[in-house]
Amino acid sequence: MLAVLVLLSAMPDTMAAPVVKELLVDRYGATSTQAQAFNAINLLGAIAAIPLLVILKRRWTASALVVWGSIVDALLLAMMALPLGLGGTLAVRGLEGVTDVIVFAGLFDMVRTQSRGHVATGLGIASTPLLLGLGVGAVFGGWVVRTTDAAGSSSWVFGLSAALSLAVAALASRAWVGGRAMADPELRAPEDHTDGRAAVAAGPLWPSLAMAFSDRATGGLITGTLPIALAQVLGYSSLARGMLVGLPLLLMALGAGPSGWLCDRIGSLRVRVCSGVIYAVAFALMPAVSSEPWALASAMIGIGIAGSALFASSLALVVRAGESTVRLGAFRGAGDLGFLCGTGLSLLLLGALSGDSPTIVDYQLLMALFAAFHAATTIVAGGALVLAGRAARTSSGAQPVTAALDGMSARVE
Repeated sequence: MLAVLVLLSAMPDTMAAPVVKELLVDRYGATSTQAQAFNAINLLGAIAAIPLLVILKRRWTASALVVWGSIVDALLLAMMALPLGLGGTLAVRGLEGVTDVIVFAGLFDMVRTQSRGHVATGLGIASTPLLLGLGVGAVFGGWVVRTTDAAGSSSWVFGLSAALSLAVAALASRAWVGGRAMADPELRAPEDHTDGRAAVAAGPLWPSLAMAFSDRATGGLITGTLPIALAQVLGYSSLARGMLVGLPLLLMALGAGPSGWLCDRIGSLRVRVCSGVIYAVAFALMPAVSSEPWALASAMIGIGIAGSALFASSLALVVRAGESTVRLGAFRGAGDLGFLCGTGLSLLLLGALSGDSPTIVDYQLLMALFAAFHAATTIVAGGALVLAGRAARTSSGAQPVTAALDGMSARVE
């Protein structure tokens, strides 16, 4: 049931993204820059959700957050189907980013609670429908607009997105109203029953957020900048571009579950650091081998496999102790901010390097800079978590605290 909820909740996130032209440019006469702001303002709204989550989590269970968050999300999506004008649509889109993060945090906190003893495995398995839902949503949104465009009703994509959110609310209400684990205060641990030592073992949150930021920043480069380079500089066909960009995304989805299992076996921090190094190396090699299709495909496979481990291990590190719902919301917000900054910064750097006619050398330098940034973030953030774990061990004198360092989700005795 949780896998279905995650899949359905992820689809509306991307249904409108590939058809912004029809929804804003054709409908309201928006410029290309204004149309791009449609996606960006949703990501900024995600950041605003963090303080709201802190307040809501004191009163509601995770399942209640999913139910009410999905209902409000559905209302906001349905509003965008109305003739609100460009400004009104962008304003509602920003608010929808807030509810989107609330639903995400609630769902993955439900996954965490139901995965007691195997938290990283559960989070990894739940990541597969999340990533698949994002891909399916983009394809479904394009199909809906193409089917309805002749009748001038491309805004139907918002109505269908709202229907999906209502379906999430209806299904999640079983866990909330039915008195299942999410609704029983005595069964919502460990977050409500962490003692002082567990809080210390949790360590600082900023290293995990920095990792999420760098992961999504490089991801924005792959999905946004790389296709342009493959088309304009190297002359790859649209089919080849789609396969090369889609390959790592598919591997990330399929590899998330096994990566979570590996985190439970050898430790989430170890998996995160090792996969981060592999990811950075493959990312740096990607532009150097871009002229050879098979070599480029091999680099993309490395990115996909390492990326699946990055996502699962980062989630496990975030929820290892403390207020997990808020931590998950912060994780989502940091990732969205990273995607926004990565996409925008790549465009600024390309413009500074070459103006309107970037060469393959410019793209190679850009990819190398982002790979170096990702590797440095992994080293610094990973080192901070190691030091925090050692400090917690020293202050408590309890060996089990090392489990928290490995992302074992508050397994402190």
